[in-house]
Amino acid sequence: MQIVVTGARSDRNDWEAVQNIPRDQLLPLTAEQKHVAEELRIKEEDYQRSIMAGRRTGEKLLKKAEWFARLLQRDLAVRAPDARIKSVVLDTWKERFEIGIEVNGDVLPLHVAEGIVDDLFDLSATRAEQSLGQMLEQSLHRLGVS
Repeated sequence: MQIVVTGARSDRNDWEAVQNIPRDQLLPLTAEQKHVAEELRIKEEDYQRSIMAGRRTGEKLLKKAEWFARLLQRDLAVRAPDARIKSVVLDTWKERFEIGIEVNGDVLPLHVAEGIVDDLFDLSATRAEQSLGQMLEQSLHRLGVS
């Protein structure tokens, strides 16, 4: 199963956390990154911090995508044992997960708003679980599985 995060962003907590990192512990910029900072008229130190914040957030987003992929695969195994999740892509610009479900060689795309996945992290996520279950059922129905 392919699990990917596309696009970039940094959340406020990660941005604030990197502000406290001593300058000598910041990752050095590549020549290309230095050029970008210069073109954008951003201080190199600020650009270094921005990159670090983005990486921290990116790691969290990848963990969220992996968690969601496992949840989907487990749910799918119950609903349609012959189906499998082929890919889970979190598109940060569109704020949605793009999922490929494969059954009998056919792949159906399923799009799930990132907010629904975020709601699944909430302990009172009954509505999000129902919404996700309905989307999965509809997708399987389109594939002729359920």
